[in-house]
Amino acid sequence: MTPEERFTNIERVLERTAEQISKLQVEQAEQSKLQSQQAEQIRNLIANGDKQNEAIRSLIVVSRTVLSSIQEMRAAQEKMIEEARELSKHTDEKLNILIDTVDRIIRQRGSDRGEK
Repeated sequence: MTPEERFTNIERVLERTAEQISKLQVEQAEQSKLQSQQAEQIRNLIANGDKQNEAIRSLIVVSRTVLSSIQEMRAAQEKMIEEARELSKHTDEKLNILIDTVDRIIRQRGSDRGEK
């Protein structure tokens, strides 16, 4: 091989190497861009996860509030039912007294008429 041929071969090898390096640099730039995009997506996912966690915490607080309100309402309803029972009991007693009074009056009038 002549020095001229050697030089030509070395030149071709250097050109191919330069082309490969150029392609690798382009690929590396693309990979770097993708990596940056993925890092941004990860940050967004973390932020969304934090927002969801906060929303879940808020829902837990709301559900506890609702449960305690339901318990308070249930207690109030039970109290009202008991009061209604007591009132009904008193009404029944008064009604029985009224019935007895009317019954006595009717009997007295019946017996008074029977005597006449």
